[in-house]
Amino acid sequence: MKPAVFLFCLMALSVGGCSWIPRAGPSTSDVLEQGRAGGEILFDVVPVDDRVVNTLIAQPKERFALRFKKDVQPPEVKIAIGDTVSVMIWESAAGGLFSETPPAPAPTGGRSGIEPLAPESRPEGEFGTPRRPTETGRPQEEYRPSAGEPFSTEAIGAAGGRRSATIPDQEVGADGAISVPYAGRVPAAGRLPAEVQQAIEARLAEKALGPQALVIVKKSAVNAVTVLLTESGQVSSVGFGETSIENLVSDLSNPVRAPPALSTGAGVSPNPIQAAPAAGRPAAGRRVPLSPGGDRLLQIIAAAGGAKAPVHETFVRLSRDGTTATIPLEQLVADPAEDLYAQPGDVITLVRTPQTFSVFGATGRNAQIAFDARNITLGEALAKSQGLRDDLAKPEGVFLFRYEPASVLQALDQPVAGGARGGVTPVVYRFDLRDGKTFALAQEFPVHDKDVIFVADAPAAQVYKFFAALNQVTGPIVTGLLTCHYVKC
Repeated sequence: MKPAVFLFCLMALSVGGCSWIPRAGPSTSDVLEQGRAGGEILFDVVPVDDRVVNTLIAQPKERFALRFKKDVQPPEVKIAIGDTVSVMIWESAAGGLFSETPPAPAPTGGRSGIEPLAPESRPEGEFGTPRRPTETGRPQEEYRPSAGEPFSTEAIGAAGGRRSATIPDQEVGADGAISVPYAGRVPAAGRLPAEVQQAIEARLAEKALGPQALVIVKKSAVNAVTVLLTESGQVSSVGFGETSIENLVSDLSNPVRAPPALSTGAGVSPNPIQAAPAAGRPAAGRRVPLSPGGDRLLQIIAAAGGAKAPVHETFVRLSRDGTTATIPLEQLVADPAEDLYAQPGDVITLVRTPQTFSVFGATGRNAQIAFDARNITLGEALAKSQGLRDDLAKPEGVFLFRYEPASVLQALDQPVAGGARGGVTPVVYRFDLRDGKTFALAQEFPVHDKDVIFVADAPAAQVYKFFAALNQVTGPIVTGLLTCHYVKC
């Protein structure tokens, strides 16, 4: 066979054989052509330029400050049904409804004064008289109350009559009231403690001696925020929780019985040697009571133990009055306007969602790559995949596949795909890296979670693959023929 005929046959086979040569994905022309089929738009192919990048960057992000009413002042923590309330009442003088009558003075017997006792008749330990030694050989020390030690009501009563009374703790009833002796059922639900105090004082004004009341909310299940956490994005609160000191000492002293976990439902043990919680464990959480001065979202999260997952992987989901919104924890930390005052009944959920993107095609690394920061650009994504392969990649065939909301397509003046569902439509962004300006755009183009980046092969790469495959088949034959020719087999 003449060499020219043989070369022509090889070229014909190479052109016709490109369709069956293995490759990582569609060619550039395939992506452009497959966007439309039968007059219907399957996905939009958008060439990336300055206008596209600026439009994507300008898209509004989810914000707590926009979805929820921004309260400049903290919420008023009012008493609710089921709260545990303590009431104390004072009177201005002894001998009233809530005070004891002072004891009568002891008779003096007609003597004008009290003579001091002789030293030999004084009680031991009084006025400098030495005390008898104890069994240990040391003299007893005279008891003196410390500066911070409170006086008991019995001592006050003995001196001048007790003038206060403490009503046992009680829960606010279903009718929203509490019981106060001589005052009856006093409405408390929906009121501030100061308002309940005034109501009690008004009802006792004509019965007690200048009554003054103090209302303290000991426990409230309504004026609290629920903090939930997933197994992967945990809020850990290391402490004794519901375990008493007696039980803890008993458990530690018993070598057979294992000590209780010191975690309050977060699934994290304070001992790093202990095994991690089993996968699939249901979400845990805790209730954080609100303080009268108000607590912001970050303060509530800190009170619950804080997030244990990386900040760029943790998202905060706030549910309030039937509205739910989710923002990154990093955004909540960076923007003070997002750190709203927590409201009674709020539900805060910390969710760990690892952000990833996938890279396929003619790159140095085909893999699913995790974000190491909150925001990643296309330039950084390509760098993490070790860049384009200069022996295979087509620089003008770099594509990013994503589902975008219909509002983004309208801002880009692009039609919505016919198969769009759930308010989102498939979009393919095309980058021409033969243009040097595109590299600058790639450093601004944002990559989102679950984006797919594909780099198409160059046409010459298919010819190269064909000849490489052909060489695997014809190489041994040609080598054998040449060998036989020269050795005259």
